[in-house]
Amino acid sequence: MADQRTPRVNKALMAKFRGQTVRVVAKLITLNDGRAIVETSDGGEIEVSLPRNEDLDCQYLEIIGKVEDERTLKMLGHVKFSDNTDMKIWDQVVQIWHDAKFAHMF
Repeated sequence: MADQRTPRVNKALMAKFRGQTVRVVAKLITLNDGRAIVETSDGGEIEVSLPRNEDLDCQYLEIIGKVEDERTLKMLGHVKFSDNTDMKIWDQVVQIWHDAKFAHMF
């Protein structure tokens, strides 16, 4: 069976996942003409290409998407998060996800 996991990443890790589907917790900065600029959990900025007619009506979200390059993500879907999302905690989740000590869990 194919591996269906979607690892959580931040800007610093995106280059390692080119062509793969990932999850990025982000804060919306700007939205214009089918493109969004978001701040990732590690404070980096990436560009997200949105599906046609997609409208992001939240400040914080988890983006499920395919990594095009180290700074661009093609969104496949998203999950709205609350306005009091703690980005530092989410970045700790990303760090734990990629820590070899916890490889058996993810």
